[in-house]
Amino acid sequence: MKNVLLVCGQGISSHLFLGEAKRVAEARRVSLRFTATSFAELTPAQLAEQDLVLLAPQVAYQDQLDAAWTANVNVAVIPNDIYGWLNSKALVKFASQTLGLTAGKAVASL
Repeated sequence: MKNVLLVCGQGISSHLFLGEAKRVAEARRVSLRFTATSFAELTPAQLAEQDLVLLAPQVAYQDQLDAAWTANVNVAVIPNDIYGWLNSKALVKFASQTLGLTAGKAVASL
């Protein structure tokens, strides 16, 4: 099981994604565990537990500012077309591909 953290400015949009992303991953049997937080609440300890951190577009600039925190963590920005439509199915597929989990039948069906 891979840990994926969704991060946005205030925690609102990341939590909107969270429930549906969990349901999609569970229904498709994709080995991803999603959590969410706001950028203000993000801690180095929390980052250390993640396999992937997905940033909302509005906080994308933060990945450069805190590079020391994310030295051993994959960080990616959620594409605008996924984020703008709150497309949880595409989010699960994007996270899976970013982590290299594309070989499974469940991921291919997304």
